Amino acid sequence: METPDHDTPARPIRRRGKRTLTPAMMAARDELATPALAWPEKYDVLKVLGALPRAMGLTRAAWHLLIRMVEKTPAESWLMTGTPFIYAHNATLMGWTGLSLSSLRRAMRELTEARLLVACDGRNGQRGRRWQGEGGEKQVGFNLASLRYRWPQLLNLLEDERRRRSHVAFLRDAIADLNDRVRVLAEACDDLATAMEAARLLRLRLRTENLDRLGEYHDRLKELWHQVRTRPRPVDNPVQSSPGTVRKSAQCTPKMAPMGATSGTHYTESKNNQPSDVVVVAAKGRNRIETMRRAGHDDPDDDNPLREHSALGGFKGTAMFYLTICPALRDLCPTSKPTQADLADAAERLSGQIGVSWRAWSQACAVMGRFEAGVAIIVMAARVGRGEVIRFRDAYFRALVDRSARHTLFLDRSLYALRDIHAAESGVPAETRSL
Repeated sequence: METPDHDTPARPIRRRGKRTLTPAMMAARDELATPALAWPEKYDVLKVLGALPRAMGLTRAAWHLLIRMVEKTPAESWLMTGTPFIYAHNATLMGWTGLSLSSLRRAMRELTEARLLVACDGRNGQRGRRWQGEGGEKQVGFNLASLRYRWPQLLNLLEDERRRRSHVAFLRDAIADLNDRVRVLAEACDDLATAMEAARLLRLRLRTENLDRLGEYHDRLKELWHQVRTRPRPVDNPVQSSPGTVRKSAQCTPKMAPMGATSGTHYTESKNNQPSDVVVVAAKGRNRIETMRRAGHDDPDDDNPLREHSALGGFKGTAMFYLTICPALRDLCPTSKPTQADLADAAERLSGQIGVSWRAWSQACAVMGRFEAGVAIIVMAARVGRGEVIRFRDAYFRALVDRSARHTLFLDRSLYALRDIHAAESGVPAETRSL
């Protein structure tokens, strides 16, 4: 049996469970004695934290742990008269999050270093021992009131994250739109390699949110588009018909006699399952119907395509009028007297600023025309500039495009209303208002 070696120095006694405080932890603890910067409610905190899984710079485990701890606090503790405080054993926290003990300790250390919560330990710095002194001056657990001091920073991070996501969505839509053009031209040129490369870039755009990488994908698609656009397309030679040659299509086309006077549309006055008298309406009836159709177009105003199909309804506004109702358009126009093309280009840039995606803008140009789509953007921007709330602006703009396709959109009414509102605010008399 071996005897212990008495010459070996004994290890120093170390108290287990004592937390090592860092300067960041002590600064967060001292910060609680100062007035808070904001008093957010519990569910506002949860919404902001839930929208910032990566922008806060935390690991996934630490972010999830913080959200679970906020969820377990009472809602009334976030009022000005309360303090958001939580006590839970390590086993309870592990059950909430599904983390192991080592991962839980790392996540807790990360949150305290980030000054998002303050760990309140028991007597002699002991952790995990619930102890409360006389009069309730000491409480063991985790104080989440540090989030009140981080609230302005969290709101700034949320705004930056919204801009980043909007830019990501814009680039993804631009890549998808450019991919359609490249693949159409590549198929016309019988270039399978370019079409496959465009499809690969289209799939890769959904696997990343890195703006630099999405920009590289978009630049690569632009290069492919320029290459395919300048490439000559194959032309199918028409079949030269000679007197002794008959085309295959002509051989396959059966000869049919025209419909006679006795073959026409049958109109009945009873159900199909009952015998009825059949009235044959043939050449004379059709001629009468065609005569009635032609008689309805005697009014020249009814043939005006602008009145029938345009969402502007014949509205004619000057460039100064559009710049007046939408001041945000002035910084985007190249001159003080822009043309319709300049207004459309400025509205395209303005669409991204107000939250309309590139895909929605391109669809609007195809359905409404570039200038009318720009006028719809100008109307939306004018309303937003006046303080009106338009939720889900991209969906709102798509609804305008859908109404224009069904000929139920009347932009002239909105423009007249904006003119009257601006004239009333500037004090212009009603008889002197002009477009």
